[in-house]
Amino acid sequence: KPPDGGWGWIVLLGCFVITGFSYAFPKAVSVYFKELMKDFHVGYSDTAWISSIMLAMLYGTGPVCSIMVNQFGCRPVMLIGGLLASAGMILASFTTNIIELYLTAGVLTG
Repeated sequence: KPPDGGWGWIVLLGCFVITGFSYAFPKAVSVYFKELMKDFHVGYSDTAWISSIMLAMLYGTGPVCSIMVNQFGCRPVMLIGGLLASAGMILASFTTNIIELYLTAGVLTG
């Protein structure tokens, strides 16, 4: 019998899915580059900033998140992070210019 009651495989699957989403999603934005360039009338480098900001926020906020996890625990911090990421993507669907997309999809989602 597994020492954890078999829940280790569920945790492993959850970590796999989370890692896949957190690494794949910023890269998948590049699929929409041509449409974003056309909709916002900007160049390729301006559009590339969206995924760059998202990845910078993802990795740059690690130390802050670590402090918050030590202070409040991992569940509330993960819940707030998930809510922020969801709110960022929902708000990004209503943006009308590239700067708003930087703030919503880049900063808030990242």
